[in-house]
Amino acid sequence: MTLRNVLVFAAAAAGSSFAQADIALIKDWNLIVLGHWSNSSQDVEGNAFCGGNLSGGSPTIGVRLNAAQWAGREVLAVAGNTTVSNINLQAGNFVRGGSLVGNVNHNGGGSTLVDGSLGARAAAYAASLTTFSASLASLTANSAVQTPLGQPGPVRYNAAPGQDGLAVFSVHANDVFNNNLIQQIELNTNGASEIVINVAGSAVNFAFGNMVGEWTGAFARANVLWNFFEATSIALDRNFNGAILAPLAHLSNTTAIDGSVFVASFDQRGEVHVPFYGGNVPAPASLTLLGIAALGGARRRR
Repeated sequence: MTLRNVLVFAAAAAGSSFAQADIALIKDWNLIVLGHWSNSSQDVEGNAFCGGNLSGGSPTIGVRLNAAQWAGREVLAVAGNTTVSNINLQAGNFVRGGSLVGNVNHNGGGSTLVDGSLGARAAAYAASLTTFSASLASLTANSAVQTPLGQPGPVRYNAAPGQDGLAVFSVHANDVFNNNLIQQIELNTNGASEIVINVAGSAVNFAFGNMVGEWTGAFARANVLWNFFEATSIALDRNFNGAILAPLAHLSNTTAIDGSVFVASFDQRGEVHVPFYGGNVPAPASLTLLGIAALGGARRRR
């Protein structure tokens, strides 16, 4: 069963099209932080939504966005209060729901706007991403992971996609991250068009090994979705590739993340890079999506 079919089936079972709206969120944003976001003067190459407070030094947002294409659209939205030294906004508008302490440098020609609906959007986004993560976790794995046992070695993700091109892995964080035997992390896509990796475990500590080979290419960064469906804490001390979906987790990083990020809260000490998530899943089209689409505001148009 393709990821598209899984989403459609889940939506039908729930009597709505929530799944299509969920996938729209992760295609529309480079970063969603459902709660509080601390940024230690780090870049976000795409757009960012924060459902809580934003604090920190001088973050730079929208580094890789075309200012002309994003004119008049929100590139940074913060539902709570913003307390920074400077925000360097390279494209589009800054939209805030709370107070602002600090300067906003509109290097892309945009404006600072106030929108009282951001809190409601944050709640809708949290419900949507949590539901989506749970639905992905129910997928049956069709691909295998080889982990080192007894002596140091690599972790190998060997995709075995179905005719639809979807490869699904099911792993535990203790085996593929919290494991001091890991020397490197390898990926064999084997023709997969999209990859979902469901990761069990409440605590994730990526401090061993490095992603190499196909992990570092454009495909993995845009078309691999890491679903940390149980995690409440994720610490990344190595360069990470692929999109991160962890709606219950506090994320901290000290190195770059090459892919989009969707988490409960974020202590950002490394950059968040594009690409946007580009998995082969449907975009919302049904009229039943108008409610959440209205909450979406000025979204990224593909």
